[in-house]
Amino acid sequence: MIDTKKISVLVLGCVLILAGGVVVSAAMLSRFAVKIQNKNITSKIITVKGVAEKNITSDVGAFTCTISCNAPDIKSGYAEINRINAILNKKFAELGIKPEWVENVSVNYAKIFKTVTVREGNKESSRDEFSHYAFTRECRIRTSQVKILENAAVQLYALTADDIDVSIHSVEYFISNPEQYKLELVDYATQSAYQRAQTVAQKSGAKLGNLTRARQGVIQITRPASNDTSDYGTYDTRTINKVMRLVVTLDFELAEK
Repeated sequence: MIDTKKISVLVLGCVLILAGGVVVSAAMLSRFAVKIQNKNITSKIITVKGVAEKNITSDVGAFTCTISCNAPDIKSGYAEINRINAILNKKFAELGIKPEWVENVSVNYAKIFKTVTVREGNKESSRDEFSHYAFTRECRIRTSQVKILENAAVQLYALTADDIDVSIHSVEYFISNPEQYKLELVDYATQSAYQRAQTVAQKSGAKLGNLTRARQGVIQITRPASNDTSDYGTYDTRTINKVMRLVVTLDFELAEK
């Protein structure tokens, strides 16, 4: 009798690395593929693929916001970027973005030069002259209240109506603790593959033998209704709702009854 718990442990021992989550739905689907190959004259190997999928909702969201301004000197540049930042913080409050969600605030500036043409007699030459200082202030907003971020990032562009140069990166959505789902996916995919192997053996008039090999694929985290995959694992951060998918492959001996 095959112990499916031992099979699950064996599969879990295969490498599984991932970062990122919170579950909203425990609905799971499974599919499989079966291949039978000759091992020797008296026995065969049956290869079964089990697939487990789990619907998950992101519990962390983040986006980067950058404001910019130009100034003739450093002192006035800092004053202007701080004035704009005060307006930005006021807009954050209006959109429900709390101060503790704002992190990695940094202010940078750079000298900007322009090329001018100089004419001396019949000769023309060009040289670079100082034009102004360009200031930027960048911050990252991160929170577990992902629904607020979904609309806030778009509404921040309203600041451009006040001649404020603001740039908003798209919101990214993450799963903060995927570890809590790994064993569940391995167990479900392994049991599904094992049950299918038993069915194939019974229907073909054979006997399911020992487990000879177990392989676990990398976890894929994709958008719903997506077939995106990667050899190194896919992690889609564009949508709040995601699907966590794992494939397990088992090889069993298949002997005559």
